[in-house]
Amino acid sequence: MKRLGELGYATDKGDAFHRFAGETFLDVYERYFAPWRDRPVTLLEIGVHQGESLRMWRDFFPLGRIFGLDVDPACKAHEGDRIGIEIGSQDDPEVLERLVRRTGPLTAVIDDGSHVNTLTLASLRMLFPHVAPGGLYAIEDLHCSYEDLSPVVAGWPGMQHNRPLDYRNDRRLLDAAFLEMIHELDHGRGQVRSVQFWSKMCVLAKA
Repeated sequence: MKRLGELGYATDKGDAFHRFAGETFLDVYERYFAPWRDRPVTLLEIGVHQGESLRMWRDFFPLGRIFGLDVDPACKAHEGDRIGIEIGSQDDPEVLERLVRRTGPLTAVIDDGSHVNTLTLASLRMLFPHVAPGGLYAIEDLHCSYEDLSPVVAGWPGMQHNRPLDYRNDRRLLDAAFLEMIHELDHGRGQVRSVQFWSKMCVLAKA
């Protein structure tokens, strides 16, 4: 069977910008996902764009159900064979509740969505409880959380409503917010088994 990087989809997860120490995001995912390849996984990716990643996950997991979430209504066109699309913001509780009713427990969540820290943290808080035991929650492009994305976000479809970043230009505050979120998820609940950081990427494992 082909590895993720050999499936030929034009996702940027395997490009030079997402390469570090000779490995890309796809190499990292290969490590985590290879043991699940023949399982009926349920994977959600936040951020659909042209749908290449969703089709890649569909072909990598032949028994899997793949879901995508995006604010752009045009992304609905990528719904099809074992791929479901939900339209809405990644920080909207009603949207996420509707989505998890549709998906059931999630084997894996990949946040490649807005890259806006307030939205990223909101999704993590609301979706991590729906990750199945032993599942994974990956957050991509963490470097964006330490940049002022306001001018960029203003031009993204459906993101005009986004509020200003809460922690921009202050790395310590953002680090503290992320650690507080991990503590909130884990304290008294035992939900977080591990947190692993890669260049521009973080993977949380569900206990």
